[in-house]
Amino acid sequence: MTDLLLSQLLVLLILLPVLLRPFSKNLQKGTAIPILPFISLFVCICTIIGQDIVLFSALLFLFVVIVCLSEIIRLIAFFQGVLNDFYGIASIIFRIVLLLLFCGMVYAAFRFAPEAHTKTEHQLVIRSIDLTDIPQRLQQKRQFFEGRLIERQGGADKKALVIVTESYPDFGYPGTIATLLADQGYTVAELYTTPHRIISRMDLYVRLLRIIGKKDARYLAKETEPHISSAFSDSIETILSRYGSNKRLFLYTEGIYTALAEYFCAAHQGAFTGVFFNLSAEEPLPAIPEERMQTVYTDADDGAINSAAYNPAGTDTTTSDAVLSTTAGSESGGTAEQYTDAVSTQNTQGELDAAAKPNPAANTNSAAKPNPAAEANPAAAAPGLPFYCRICPYRLLTGFGSLRADDVLAAELLGSGRSIGRKDKAAAAAAFQRYVLSL
Repeated sequence: MTDLLLSQLLVLLILLPVLLRPFSKNLQKGTAIPILPFISLFVCICTIIGQDIVLFSALLFLFVVIVCLSEIIRLIAFFQGVLNDFYGIASIIFRIVLLLLFCGMVYAAFRFAPEAHTKTEHQLVIRSIDLTDIPQRLQQKRQFFEGRLIERQGGADKKALVIVTESYPDFGYPGTIATLLADQGYTVAELYTTPHRIISRMDLYVRLLRIIGKKDARYLAKETEPHISSAFSDSIETILSRYGSNKRLFLYTEGIYTALAEYFCAAHQGAFTGVFFNLSAEEPLPAIPEERMQTVYTDADDGAINSAAYNPAGTDTTTSDAVLSTTAGSESGGTAEQYTDAVSTQNTQGELDAAAKPNPAANTNSAAKPNPAAEANPAAAAPGLPFYCRICPYRLLTGFGSLRADDVLAAELLGSGRSIGRKDKAAAAAAFQRYVLSL
């Protein structure tokens, strides 16, 4: 049971005496009971500010306000020293309606309760990364990116650094992907943005409003502003210079940060041993040459291989046997002997030409095309590919952060559902780990 659920139940519990008062003689003697709805309202507001808002919290707030309005006259009577224990027929009927709504709210509180935070097998050490000395940052009035370094206590891999740009919005603690990878032993540097609002998830809901009613291209708008892209590049370069010396370097990206990651990789070819894009089927693919990128389609929370690719409209189209053979070799966790060494990958990565740079026309294509090399020899096409694209159907809400675990009601309104145990993120982390081992 999460802290948010406990807080919501407390808000509802405080309202119970108010709603039951017309039916209990003992409660009718409590002249101060009309104060309780306003105490409940105060607790609800503190919960929203302290633990951030979810859609059910907004509904709960509205319900509490309705109860408060129904008690204003009795509250005034209490302060004036007048009896406030009389309830007419209309008031009793209204209380019955509120009691039915109360039961519905209790059910919804459990129905849409967020998933617990990711539990790790090892103790994690979390340190803040100071990015305030970046020259690009000094030219701006606000700090776009912040960072945190996450390592497994006593067992972090000092030879590999993974930069994760996935958590949105940030809530002051590591995202699920960063937590899972750090627990596996990777040294993880998480780059994130902190919304400049008291309620940080409001930024996410504002973005969600833009995709309501759409039938395709249902993904959060990418960060593409030049000054933000410059700040992103400066932040990545700072992290690499501080923590990436003599290490294999990897980048995991999804959601609003994928375009920034694509621009950085085009401008800094060979900076990473491998780059992992976790995308929705309705998002544009990175403008990267096909011979340098491996594309894998998954279908379920557990990352199972799907025999169909997804087009931008979300309609399944059958992929070639060659593509499926290539994807199966990666998602099933092929051994390291099946792939070339990461050093040769970095040496040949310099062959990227202008096609690796952002191309607006290329970005409009969401469905991956079969690799000619894979058609000739699927087993030989997989080794050494520095870019990996994991594509999931829209219903998994890839790129929406941990919305399916943190705000189940919002996820269902978007056509998805709860991610039990955050297994969708666990599957993405497992796919990333298999990709790293394949290099």
